[in-house]
Amino acid sequence: MAGGRFLGGDCRRGALLAPKAKRISTPGWKALYGFAEKEEDDDDDRKEDDQNLGAINKGMAVTAKTVAVLKGKTKPPPRYTEATLLTAMEHPGKQIADAQLWAVLEGRGGIGTPATRADIIEKLFASSYVERRGREIWPLSKGMQLVDLGPEPLRSPELTGQWEERLLRISEGKEPGATFLDEMYAFAAALVRDVKQSEETYRHDNLTRTRCPLCGQFLLEINGKKGKRLACPDRECGYRQNLSFTSNARCPRCHKRLDVVGEGEKRLYVCKCGFREKFDRFNEELKARANHSGKRDVADYMRKQQKEEGQTSPFAAAWADAQRNKK
Repeated sequence: MAGGRFLGGDCRRGALLAPKAKRISTPGWKALYGFAEKEEDDDDDRKEDDQNLGAINKGMAVTAKTVAVLKGKTKPPPRYTEATLLTAMEHPGKQIADAQLWAVLEGRGGIGTPATRADIIEKLFASSYVERRGREIWPLSKGMQLVDLGPEPLRSPELTGQWEERLLRISEGKEPGATFLDEMYAFAAALVRDVKQSEETYRHDNLTRTRCPLCGQFLLEINGKKGKRLACPDRECGYRQNLSFTSNARCPRCHKRLDVVGEGEKRLYVCKCGFREKFDRFNEELKARANHSGKRDVADYMRKQQKEEGQTSPFAAAWADAQRNKK
């Protein structure tokens, strides 16, 4: 997208580009130290953005010596993290244009409650609507298709604001609760009817060629919170198979966390740097390292003992004698 500025004004389709300028009407405290005069004298050495505009009056004609078009792309908003998403649910005012509904939601604590917001986000991960990539939350195809296929009223927090406004009126005795309840029944029935009559279809883009051993359907590959897994698309079946997960073990080459792939005796520790080792064998090596004390460990222990006792400890003396006998 092209963009530009003309005397501070933004133009999204492109515009004549003029430098920023300013006019000092009252120098204030700078006049005591001669800063104002110095700034005027140093205009030639200053950057274009900081040049002095000088005297200017309404209706004055000016001549543009040079023009240029500033091309660029708008920066997309940052992706949500769990923390920023919780904040957006608590204060959803940016997504609501109606000032009255915004005030109602702000007064009622936003969308959900402090006890339910975190659970709502976890259900998004569990249902494979979104996934974590580092700290950021990325929408998956399933979640984006759900938003597109879902009824229009359910896509905006304004509906929650409308409901909260109605509930507030009911609590104040200004509206009967039975009327609101009947409208909710009718609204839910209409939504279900519209979905059934819709000709839109949902397509799994993470479908594998591996069949579910319980029901025979093709399994879905999902990047879950704890790693990759295969899952049956049929919720009643509920079959799950772990493909990999990130362990706490560190790679001996690059010291990054190792991924565990496979199941049973075929499990392997793998790393992006190329390291691969059998699961059981690497665990035995880790235990051996944990139970083995090297020369550095012994030297550190001796120094610690000497520092605490202020003199050579019996262990240090015995160790020194053993070293002398070896020689």
